[in-house]
Amino acid sequence: MRAAQGGYKLPSTLKFIAVGGAAVSRSLLDEAAEIGLPVYEGYGLSECASVVCLNTPDATRRGSVGRPLPHVRVRLDEGGQIRVSGAVMSGYLGDEEQRTPLGIATGDLGEIDNEGYIYVRGRLRNIFITSLGRNVSPEWVERELSHEPAIRHAFAYGEAQPSVTALLSPARPGLEAAAIEQAVSRANARLPDYAQVRRWACMPETPTFANGLLTANGRLRREQVLARFGPLLQHAS
Repeated sequence: MRAAQGGYKLPSTLKFIAVGGAAVSRSLLDEAAEIGLPVYEGYGLSECASVVCLNTPDATRRGSVGRPLPHVRVRLDEGGQIRVSGAVMSGYLGDEEQRTPLGIATGDLGEIDNEGYIYVRGRLRNIFITSLGRNVSPEWVERELSHEPAIRHAFAYGEAQPSVTALLSPARPGLEAAAIEQAVSRANARLPDYAQVRRWACMPETPTFANGLLTANGRLRREQVLARFGPLLQHAS
């Protein structure tokens, strides 16, 4: 997308770009649409051996992951967790809890609108509750922060705190604090007051798979980040 914004001419044969694996910022999807990139967000599970939901040219709702495909059924349990049934695996060896009559427990919180579009809000186990009683999905905050070119990785935390604090990895070494502050301000403008980042600090090392801070597919290992850099949360400004 950055190449297209810089003047790269998109090939006429480019008709459909599917994105998934992690939630995509709504503002990033808006930018892609503005420059003519046919980007469609979807959602899938290894346990289903296939894509579960997908936006298409004929049925798109930006910000959602689309409607379920015909071979699966998607519903929410009492806790708001996404459950998938239909063409799914039989289960994990020795684990009888993963698959129930409600379907595979995805671990993802979601919403379903009145037209059947699915919205993924974050991982159930990662939700934190601020001291003001607001439930916040850190992935939501991190998605907006990481959309900024100045920020490579973001980790949001706010359990029992009055506001959200972020640990950030700059896009390049030596990036001025003012540039990061501006990026945080822009991200905050896309977030409601209770989810805005009030304090932040830079991680002393860039998360990578080699140093144990990223998974093989590039996601932050949350427990490891917190264990290694947790004290920074108390001194962020």
